[in-house]
Amino acid sequence: MKKKINIFNKIFDYRYFPYDFVKVTGALPAIVYLRLKKHYLNGKKQKGLFKGPAIIVSNHATYIDPIIIMVTTWNRRTSFIATEDLYGTKMRSFFFSAIRCIKINKQNVSMQTFKNVQDVINHGHLVGIFPEGHIQTKDSNDHYKSGAVMFATLCDVPIIQIYIHKKEHWWQRQHVVISDKINVKELVNSKIPTVEEIEGVTKFLENQELELKKVIEK
Repeated sequence: MKKKINIFNKIFDYRYFPYDFVKVTGALPAIVYLRLKKHYLNGKKQKGLFKGPAIIVSNHATYIDPIIIMVTTWNRRTSFIATEDLYGTKMRSFFFSAIRCIKINKQNVSMQTFKNVQDVINHGHLVGIFPEGHIQTKDSNDHYKSGAVMFATLCDVPIIQIYIHKKEHWWQRQHVVISDKINVKELVNSKIPTVEEIEGVTKFLENQELELKKVIEK
C-alpha cells in the first residue's frame, strides 16, 4: 500500500546521515575512477525515471556495484538488500546497518525483511537488489530470483533495471545501461499476480538484461 511521502522528511532523513556521509566522502574518488557513462535502453532517458520510490534491479558484476549504482542514481538514496553472511563481524554489521542495508536470509525471507523494504519505500527512497544473488563470473549461470518482483508487487512500485558493464581494465570508462520504469501490473493479467506470473516477470527481467547488454555491444 502506498503512503503519502513527506518531502521534507525524504530530503532530511536523519537515518541516512551515515549513508550520505559515506556517499559524499567517497564521491570524488568514485567519480574520477568510474567516469560513468549512462546509456538508455530506448535511446534516451525516460522523463521522471528516478522520481519517486522504486526497486532497482541490477546484474552483479563486481564488488563495487553498489557504488556504481549510487553514482548512477546520484541524487537519490538506495538501501541495498544484503545477505546475512555479509554481517559476519560486529564491525561489518555496524557498517551495513549504518548505511541502511536491508538484511535478508535467502533461504527464508522473514516478514521483517518485507517491513524494512516497505519502510524504505514509504520514505520515498530506492531499494537495490542483485537478483542473481552474488557476483557473477565467466562460469556462473545463475538465474534471477523472484524477490525483486515480489517486493515491487507488494509495495506497488515500479522496477528500474540497470546493466553494469564489467570493465576489462581499471583505466577504462564505466558504462551502465538503464531501462524505463517497469510496472509489474502491466505485465500480468491478475489484479494480484500469481506465483507463475511473478516468475514470468522475473524471466522477463532476466531476458531484458541481454537487451541492455546489447546497447553496450553496438
